[in-house]
Amino acid sequence: MGHEKTDPSSSKSSAEKESHFRLFSLILLGICVNCYFNSLEDGFCFDDAKAIVSNHDLRPITPVYELFLNDFWGTPMHKETSHKSYRPLCVLTFRWNYAIHELDPAGYHFLNMMFHLVLCILIMYVFQMFMSEWLSFLMAVLYMVHPVHTEAVTGVVGRAEILSAIFILVALKCYALGSGYRAETKWYYIYLTVVMVVIATLCKEQGITAIAICCSYEVLWLQKVTLWEGLELAKLMVTAPRKLPKWFVTCLGRMIFLLGTTIGLMILRIFVMGAELPHFTVFDNPPASAPTPARQLTQWYLLPINMWLLIYPFPLLCDYSMGTIPLLESFADPRNLATMNFVTTMGVLTWFALTANTKTARQVSMALAFLVFPFLPATNLFFPVGFVVAERILYTPSIGFSMIVVIGLKNLLAYKRFRKVVYTLFIITVVLHGAKTARRNIDWKSERALFMAGLHMTSQNAKIWNNVGHSFERELKPEMARPFFERASIVQPDDGGAFINLGRAYAAMNMDALAMDTFRKAELLMPPKIPGKSRRIDPKFLSIYLSMAAILRKNATRYPEALELYKKAIKMWNEYEDAYVNLGDLLVQMGMLEKAEQIFAKLLEFSPRSENGLYNMGVIAVKRNDSEEALQWFEKCLAHHPKSKLALYNIAILKEKMEGQNPESQAEALERLLQLYELQKDNPRLLAKIGMMYKQMGDFEKAEKFLREAVDMDDTLLSAMFSLGHTYRLMKEYERGLTVLEKYVKFKTDDVNAWLLLGDLYVNHRNDNDAAWKAFEEAYKLQPDSPQVNHNFCVILVRRKEYLKALECLEKLAEKSPEDFVLENLRKLEELIAKKREEGELLE
Repeated sequence: MGHEKTDPSSSKSSAEKESHFRLFSLILLGICVNCYFNSLEDGFCFDDAKAIVSNHDLRPITPVYELFLNDFWGTPMHKETSHKSYRPLCVLTFRWNYAIHELDPAGYHFLNMMFHLVLCILIMYVFQMFMSEWLSFLMAVLYMVHPVHTEAVTGVVGRAEILSAIFILVALKCYALGSGYRAETKWYYIYLTVVMVVIATLCKEQGITAIAICCSYEVLWLQKVTLWEGLELAKLMVTAPRKLPKWFVTCLGRMIFLLGTTIGLMILRIFVMGAELPHFTVFDNPPASAPTPARQLTQWYLLPINMWLLIYPFPLLCDYSMGTIPLLESFADPRNLATMNFVTTMGVLTWFALTANTKTARQVSMALAFLVFPFLPATNLFFPVGFVVAERILYTPSIGFSMIVVIGLKNLLAYKRFRKVVYTLFIITVVLHGAKTARRNIDWKSERALFMAGLHMTSQNAKIWNNVGHSFERELKPEMARPFFERASIVQPDDGGAFINLGRAYAAMNMDALAMDTFRKAELLMPPKIPGKSRRIDPKFLSIYLSMAAILRKNATRYPEALELYKKAIKMWNEYEDAYVNLGDLLVQMGMLEKAEQIFAKLLEFSPRSENGLYNMGVIAVKRNDSEEALQWFEKCLAHHPKSKLALYNIAILKEKMEGQNPESQAEALERLLQLYELQKDNPRLLAKIGMMYKQMGDFEKAEKFLREAVDMDDTLLSAMFSLGHTYRLMKEYERGLTVLEKYVKFKTDDVNAWLLLGDLYVNHRNDNDAAWKAFEEAYKLQPDSPQVNHNFCVILVRRKEYLKALECLEKLAEKSPEDFVLENLRKLEELIAKKREEGELLE
């Protein structure tokens, strides 16, 4: 029986490659951890708040299919306010995070870090098609540490970029497996390529550019077609299509299939968007609305700006909008030289890649494909986008940039005498980039840190000044926010948003007149109505009317003016939720419940899951004393918003009131309060409420725990302090009860029950009749006619064995207040006195 011979060297080579791949992957893991581990300490910054914290698509109550109907931020795609960014698969991964650890930022950052590692390992694997395993490893290392990736990796919303890049590479690898040099098509892999492109596109829109990369791979790398050969083939297609080579027809079929897919995806994307581009303000992207030639010159100048971020990524910035990059208003602007240099360099590289029939030229062609095609949608050259420059947009194009650097490295390494110098410079670059990446992660620790870092880079971006102010505003520090808003209004005096923010700070500082003047300035900057066109007003401008109304509401006589402002805002945008909420709330405050109900019902028509709408419908039902209907609204609110604190609290209060009708209501009320406790563990009033409920249910140990925590947090919660003292009395921990009650009566000297309880503990458990007498005297001052108070004096006389005085005391009390307990104790004392006389212990 014969044996098939194998090539041991081939087997060894394969084993070595596998071993190298594992080793290189471990090294990449180590580099990744060193660069990004400190990002696990970062919070949610910038766009993360809208995409993660307030995005209801992450919550379990939202059906998964709705992810495919809403944009990246959770807004239905058909709505006017939608950003039109469609990335449902990325949102699905956010939902996985939320299912595991809800809003703990560390888990989101960890998954981003792991996805970045996966992409780098994929780069090392896929690019071995174009270069050696060693060079592909160096490329992956360079890509791993590049500081420009910090925004994509450390900013949670950057996951869309990472996932899209991953599936672009997988699509390219699938296409490579399905095609070959002058070979037949393996359609299974081509179909799989299309699937990967669709997935990449559903992670982020730029995923569709994988088609262009695959076509570049087909023509320039696989079939090795140069520009001149391409022109010859194009000529044949027009003049003599029958003479086309079979291999070209085969590869043309593959590319036509891919291009058909591209057209299909684009049509689907347009359908999903409702054939409508997103709306951006002039401040989001100033060049897009600039006149000719400023628009064209600035947009072309942004290309070398982006390239410079890849070459020298050290002045990094979170936001490049507004005045960060001044417009190039004429051809005389010296910055045009940067554009010319960029165009010249790219032109030379492209010419070399298309005309030279060498492996290096083909490598450059693939690098340019990765550099150019994924970046094209962000260039503003085809349609306006909502940013000037965005570092995370460079995440996928920098794959091509890294490849160009490594190609240059390969050429330098060809000179043996320079190898040590080249490797030394490469290592220095990697170390510096890695250190910058780790340092940049610290800037992303919080929004204030991020924006303050931005102010060190530019002082001409009003948006950054405003965002620092917002960070103080959220902490209820308007006096700290005010100077930042003032600076923003100076930097960008034509931006109404800065004046709105400044007015809000004045209002929070009770500087109402100044606030109203500032809001009126902002109103003058509202975009004008253009005849014949519908006007879309940015919600931030409409908030002017809400802020002005809030000031007017401080005076009840000006309620009608406030109502008119709310109605004006709604008239300008009939789905402005905040205006409906404030209008309805004011109507409730004015006692106009029926009109308020109509307003909230209208709100729920266009926003059926509105937390404010559902909750306020419950409030109206409470005002009408309809507890059952109120419970239904609050429960519905809770179903869509499981962490609605107001809904949880109101359900608990209503359930507690219904205890007489349903014995289980108290337990249900406690359950809701405990849910609320998980959200507000630092709320002493909530702790006190839970403690009192446990006390009422007879669970004194838990009652003591919650009441003690409440008093420790806030010793002015006197009701909790008294309940704690009484709880210790019920637990027979008398000394602890005395300590708490003695402290309590120092704050609350007019509480009869506290003095009575204190006196009772002195008498019965400390046997201190004098202290008890003083406590009862304090109670007597407050309620001299109380039978209970007067009875306690009689009890102390008995404890002192002054029986005859006690008898006189009880007889007077019985005559004045013939209560059963008084008469019973009088009878017992008379029997005791009679017995003492018989025994000769008591004389007349």
